[in-house]
Amino acid sequence: MARIAAVEGVKQILKNLRKVSADKQAALERGLVKAGLTLQRASQKVVPVDTGALKNSAYTRKQGSGAKVSVIVGYTQSYAIYVHENLESRHKKGKIAKYLEVPFRQLQGKLRDIIKQELSKKRSDKRKK
Repeated sequence: MARIAAVEGVKQILKNLRKVSADKQAALERGLVKAGLTLQRASQKVVPVDTGALKNSAYTRKQGSGAKVSVIVGYTQSYAIYVHENLESRHKKGKIAKYLEVPFRQLQGKLRDIIKQELSKKRSDKRKK
């Protein structure tokens, strides 16, 4: 599957996180997964639908952990890349080619904010009994 873009600033965040606590690394994982799921939901709103197989094949997958975590958002149908890249195809109202790229570009700031918000949360794993 083609890699179309990356959120700007994440490389610097990752570099800084290598020096911080496991709590912050876990926060990065949560933030990236939340951002990925946000992108997935937005993409599913505009992905062209014929039978629903493409829309239903959307996924958000975390790879790695800690400061070496990444999140992939994509579609598993073998024809997904063709639908994404075919700018000549006509789609129903509200459905578009570039169904991952366009939402990503529109949400880039929000996705970055989701990650930052998770990193800034103070989290206590000790629960009161």
